[in-house]
Amino acid sequence: MKYIAIMSDKQTDRLDALTSKMVKETPQEKPSINFSKNVMDAIYTLEAESELKKNQPLISKKGWALFIGILVAATFYLLKSTELSNSGVLSKINLSRFTNTFSVDMNLGFTVSNITVYGFIFLAIMVSIQIGYIKNYYNRQYN
Repeated sequence: MKYIAIMSDKQTDRLDALTSKMVKETPQEKPSINFSKNVMDAIYTLEAESELKKNQPLISKKGWALFIGILVAATFYLLKSTELSNSGVLSKINLSRFTNTFSVDMNLGFTVSNITVYGFIFLAIMVSIQIGYIKNYYNRQYN
């Protein structure tokens, strides 16, 4: 339900008189001489700051190197610390030339199943493929 305020002609005339009096008494403001220059300088600095923020990657090169290093180290650790059964696919591959270079004993007293080893190897392969694919996708989209 709407309520409509009805004003009489006398009230309307008073309101008009009050409004015109307020407009006449309000001093007119004048901008400074350098107003346009100051506004344009402020806009320029805001644009320059936004351009600097756009070009920064989410993950730095050091972060990517650390992530890939951890992934490779975990893969080598799993390959060295587990004994593969003779019936597995990886048992046919001779990995001794890669794992014998590490002389540190990394045995922590637990064993990992073959499925876990296969999972980590598959994860490493898929992550490396996806990183390359996503990087090329965004490079093509934004260039």
